[in-house]
Amino acid sequence: MIRVESVWKRYDTVVAVRDFSFSVARGMTMGLIGPNGSGKTTLLRMISTLAKPDSGSIRIGGVCCLENPRAIRRQLAFMPAEYGYPPNMTIREYLDYFACAAGVPRHQRDASIDEILELTELRANHDVLIRGLSTGNRQRLLLAKTLLGDQELLLLDEPASGLDPRARAEVRALLKELAKMGKTIVISSHILADLEDICDSVCIIEQGRMIASDNIEELRGKHRAPNRLVHLRVAEGKVPQAAALIGNLDDVLKCEIFQGRLEVASVNANCNFILRCLLDNDIEVLELVEDRPNLEDIFIASTKGVVS
Repeated sequence: MIRVESVWKRYDTVVAVRDFSFSVARGMTMGLIGPNGSGKTTLLRMISTLAKPDSGSIRIGGVCCLENPRAIRRQLAFMPAEYGYPPNMTIREYLDYFACAAGVPRHQRDASIDEILELTELRANHDVLIRGLSTGNRQRLLLAKTLLGDQELLLLDEPASGLDPRARAEVRALLKELAKMGKTIVISSHILADLEDICDSVCIIEQGRMIASDNIEELRGKHRAPNRLVHLRVAEGKVPQAAALIGNLDDVLKCEIFQGRLEVASVNANCNFILRCLLDNDIEVLELVEDRPNLEDIFIASTKGVVS
């Protein structure tokens, strides 16, 4: 769906994006991760044809962004991090204005707006003035505006910025629903836990460079500790017995009791042998959790020590 090849972008003496290449398959959700000023918004603006790369190429569905920007704009919708709030417009009036701008035919406009209001859970507030909306509902409205043209590709710049945990969860659920509908989504965010829940893959950016790009499970595999570490919980009275049994297994490097749980390090990538040992000795395993790197761990490890 998206193919970015060797793209550079400068603003005076500042190199915002340098020799950047990546691709996103149709129907996938990709997260852009990076600190402020890393080039995420510049990259989204170039993909959406709001800025021109100094060199390199960007193609959407095989169409070159520089050669045919109008065709590109018909394929995508861009949600910026911030936008103006017309003080005397209601939600429906605002959406009607942008539906007209997006080229939605007049006879389809009301039905399209109703559908988007339902999807973004704004129907009950459709006649409310925008100036009276909470931050969460303003973000919902901006997302609703972005969805009006029913474009296949969605570019979202910090859609959960400034939201409380409940509103973040609601936006996250909405993005998952859009992914199920087959939308291709590129989303920039500093909230790594949200991206971990939403995205199929991530692209880590620092100082305009791509530091890493892969699906999340592959990145976890690359940053996993050399020895498998798992946390086990068994019945309280069985903890000492379980620790002794596991500690005597050949592939176990260590087995320690920590806050009533067992922390086990093993050279074996498969922990079924630990479970089998406990079950064979009538010790029920109540919980088993692998200690694996999250997206924050991966980001910190990937960007550590990068210089311009």
